[in-house]
Amino acid sequence: RAPFFWGSRKSQEKEKMAVEQMSPGILATILLKNAEEKDASKREAVVVIDVRDDDWKGGNIKGSINVPSWRFPDKLEGLLKQHQDKKAVVFHCMYSQQRGPKAARAFSQTLASKYKDSKCKVYYLTGGWKAWFKEYINSEKRDLLIENLDPKIWG
Repeated sequence: RAPFFWGSRKSQEKEKMAVEQMSPGILATILLKNAEEKDASKREAVVVIDVRDDDWKGGNIKGSINVPSWRFPDKLEGLLKQHQDKKAVVFHCMYSQQRGPKAARAFSQTLASKYKDSKCKVYYLTGGWKAWFKEYINSEKRDLLIENLDPKIWG
């Protein structure tokens, strides 16, 4: 199946600019605050969607949802229905250079056209999984930020 992110380098750069970036530090602050909050109603309504394909194996951001990029177009409607009321949806792939920003843009554009009253903000994670891994692999709070870690893959 052909990847949905085909396009010229110029179109990819435009796509990245259409959706805001979120730094690993900001996302980690939100996730850690949510992990510490006992009252679920007080947690930030934020979801992380990981669009890595086979490169998803071996570790992920804790609590993230894996929707492989090749399945994303078929899953878009369901994701919109499920997450349009969230405060934020953050997409990423390995480096957040193609798949993550493309998925974020598709989600954002479809959200704006079909759910005009939604207040949901859409982001892509700066630097993707690689930046997240590098930043938090040695963190004392690693278990709150990374799950399914396989040292054989990530050393």
